[in-house]
Amino acid sequence: MVSEKIALFGFDKNTWILIAASAAVVLLLALYICIHFSKGKRKGRAAERKVAKVLKKLGKKDHVRIINNAYLPLYNKACEVDHLVFGRFGVLVVETKGISGKVTGSGKNLTHTIGSKTHKLYNPQLQNKTHIDNVVHHLKKGGFDKVPVTGAVVFSASDIEFPSEIGTDIKGLEKLYSSLKDAGCNQDVLYNYFSDMQVKNPLKKAWIKTRKKND
Repeated sequence: MVSEKIALFGFDKNTWILIAASAAVVLLLALYICIHFSKGKRKGRAAERKVAKVLKKLGKKDHVRIINNAYLPLYNKACEVDHLVFGRFGVLVVETKGISGKVTGSGKNLTHTIGSKTHKLYNPQLQNKTHIDNVVHHLKKGGFDKVPVTGAVVFSASDIEFPSEIGTDIKGLEKLYSSLKDAGCNQDVLYNYFSDMQVKNPLKKAWIKTRKKND
């Protein structure tokens, strides 16, 4: 019965599958474009650029290597890490938050209040822990077991209040960076290793972007 109906439209089964797949791709790209140019995403990207600039300045004399918006394999999926910083200290994994207002609470879900509106905010420390665990996994896989990995959640806005245990501000990032000890790591080798493994598929990257929360 299905094949008869398909034949009436002049398409065979394989053609219909191709049409459906193409429609799904177009829908995904349209969703990505809408999210990419949304106000929240624009603010998130501005925050990431701000932190990236700070990291570049901090690491200039140490010749650090940086990958911003790194797409790393995660099982059969992938995850996006805002900033990966490679230096003689090892790897610094940075999650950036560009939100304003006030963050309260503890545990998995925090409360984000801005003006009269209240939202749930997934704890960025847990979010970054996933990224750190992923980086550690890839380091072990590549034979870099001894490389130290440090994590940081950075709130870049000047009009944000948050508990100290869930993150730091720009000044706190600068202080953290200055405390990193020389572990004798080769930043160029680490940078090239993670650069080579990055997810290149634009559709998979678009899918990650549409699912990423709380920029």
